[in-house]
Amino acid sequence: MHHIDYGLGVFRREAFVDLPDGVRRDLASLYQTLLAKGQLAGYEVSERFYEIGSVAGLEEFRSLMETRRTAKP
Repeated sequence: MHHIDYGLGVFRREAFVDLPDGVRRDLASLYQTLLAKGQLAGYEVSERFYEIGSVAGLEEFRSLMETRRTAKP
């Protein structure tokens, strides 16, 4: 995998005006709409993303943090 979508989304209220109230919608669909309107910006990062949504991912992240903590002078 070369790219994933993660991070923080910041929206103006206007991004949601055309969405019906009470209807769930995939965020990717909103992103596509904003992209088509030229209203979507992104920032590419080069550091690895550590997922913490699984036990294995959380343990891997904890190990990374412990290594960094003990490596500090």
